Amino acid sequence: MYQKLEALGSSLLERFVPKVSAAAAAQACSWKYFPTCWQCDYRPCYAYCCDGAACTQVQC
Repeated sequence: MYQKLEALGSSLLERFVPKVSAAAAAQACSWKYFPTCWQCDYRPCYAYCCDGAACTQVQC
């Protein structure tokens, strides 16, 4: 009986709550090369950047 109620509750929940992919929530971060950086007086640099966010570290 409990399993039937649980299945009914989960099917109702699926109708009203959208599914979110965990991969979409995760941010891909990597070191990226830029030919000119204002932080390095417009010289080349590497910056650690995440998708949807600012670059946090810059190495000239």
